[in-house]
Amino acid sequence: VTKFDVVVEGAGPAGATAAYYLAKQGKSVALVDRAKFPREKACGGGLCVHIEEFDHIVDNWDDFLESKCKRGIVYGPDGLAVDYRQETPFFYNIRRFTFDNKLVEYAVDAGATLMEGIAVKDFHVTPNEVLTELRDGSTLESEVIIGAGGSFDLVARRIRADEGLPMKWRDEDIATALYFEIEVGREYMDHVYGSERISMAHVKFQGLDGYGWSFSKDTVLNVGIGCPRSTIRRAKEDNSEWDERQYLLDYVATLKEQGWFPRDLEVTREMLAGSNIPVGMGLQPSAGDRMLVVGDAGG
Repeated sequence: VTKFDVVVEGAGPAGATAAYYLAKQGKSVALVDRAKFPREKACGGGLCVHIEEFDHIVDNWDDFLESKCKRGIVYGPDGLAVDYRQETPFFYNIRRFTFDNKLVEYAVDAGATLMEGIAVKDFHVTPNEVLTELRDGSTLESEVIIGAGGSFDLVARRIRADEGLPMKWRDEDIATALYFEIEVGREYMDHVYGSERISMAHVKFQGLDGYGWSFSKDTVLNVGIGCPRSTIRRAKEDNSEWDERQYLLDYVATLKEQGWFPRDLEVTREMLAGSNIPVGMGLQPSAGDRMLVVGDAGG
């Protein structure tokens, strides 16, 4: 048994940030993740401006910042567009492969112990401690466990059970997102998306709740669609041949028609990756006996 003050289950942005601040305060922290870093994550890769509150991120922009979005174009369901811009960024563009890895490095540099490539199997809360079992057969002892394992987090499920809350996400409270990133070159990006690095969105694309997006990094486009799971379920009930991957490919065709995507670049189904994103039913309370959840684990 290895002892720590805190075990953080999940080393994504929320978990790595929690580990960073705890380690910085002198706590012994185990940062555990089933993946090995760096690793890819399905995401649009946009950081809201409240990220500016985190000094260790702002002080290290050069490590991962791709671009600053200062202009947005949003197409409504009727095809009409609203074009807006401002001097300060609407959000910051990063790529998760690099960004997430850097946050883990910052946590380790602050003193956290990274245990990567090892999944948490289970954990047990006693009056005096938390015992966390890992898939490799080892056990960690801590005062607290922080769940940062995303929308189907172990710690979140335990809090739901203890509080008598629904154990499963309602279809309307979780979205399915599909995306891909593709290199288009700086010349294309500067010509089409400009120095303001326009962010593009099409609300209710093809009449479905949700939206499609095209976010401009430095030389890469991040393109995706996101819809509530309830919307996807109804689309498949209405049309047995409807497919979310084809839906994203249809969106790419629309971007090409409107001049927002290179016509000569082919996007295949194999390039697409997906994830589940909570959009409702936030976990209340978000803490229990020696337990806490952060990030998507909390809804």
